[in-house]
Amino acid sequence: GAPLPRLFRCPMRQEPCKAFGHLFPADAALFAAVEAALSGWNLPDCAELSGDLLRIDFEGVFFPLDDVLEAVRPFLTPESAGKIDLIDMEQWTLTRTTFAGTAMTTKTVGLNHVLDYSGH
Repeated sequence: GAPLPRLFRCPMRQEPCKAFGHLFPADAALFAAVEAALSGWNLPDCAELSGDLLRIDFEGVFFPLDDVLEAVRPFLTPESAGKIDLIDMEQWTLTRTTFAGTAMTTKTVGLNHVLDYSGH
């Protein structure tokens, strides 16, 4: 038969991990701590400080979530708010860390559960 249209051909994924999120309020010291944690893993720049908002946006083979969380912990204040999501395509999980004041809560669920919950 005829080859499938280009739209339907999928190359093999090279980036099984995605991490994204934000933390507010953030400052240069917090940003430097997160950058130091990431540079320890020789990761490309995936953190950004925009005013007093720290953003994380990463796609790759591995994201050092534990190291990033340890870097963030000393900078949490009663006003802190945000989240970081880590999607692991190989393990088929979503790990979400939420920041509410000085509390940090991490929960991992299967992506099937997430898809069921969102109605997909």
